[in-house]
Amino acid sequence: MMKGLLFLAPLVLAGCVFYDQPVGWVPARDPLTPERIIELKREGQSDSNIRRLLEYHGVAYKVNADDLIAIKQAGAGDPLLSAVATAPVRRPQEARPIYDSGPRHYYHGPPAYSYWGPPLYFAAGAAFGYYWGPYWGRCYW
Repeated sequence: MMKGLLFLAPLVLAGCVFYDQPVGWVPARDPLTPERIIELKREGQSDSNIRRLLEYHGVAYKVNADDLIAIKQAGAGDPLLSAVATAPVRRPQEARPIYDSGPRHYYHGPPAYSYWGPPLYFAAGAAFGYYWGPYWGRCYW
């Protein structure tokens, strides 16, 4: 008897495992170096795009005057230079998942509050009325 039910154990245990998939990802953070900023500028990136990268990624270390001169010689404008000089120093981070911690909704019934909800309920009522006639659900006493 026990050997016959032994094959059910993996199925029961598999039902106990809760696997939750991430709803999104936080992108990796790779701080910019002055060499990378010069490379981006030579590739044709605009100053505003590089500033936006600096806001999220930051810089790997505080830049000095020599680095600012090299970035200026690569064609950067004054707003980009001030953004590089005041950018926060950040550590690299790997991408990480975001899991939804909200309530779980297990209701899988008819979509009562969707676009198709009222027509489905009307069609079900019409089907019951046609099958049982106009007197279904009434009391006869």
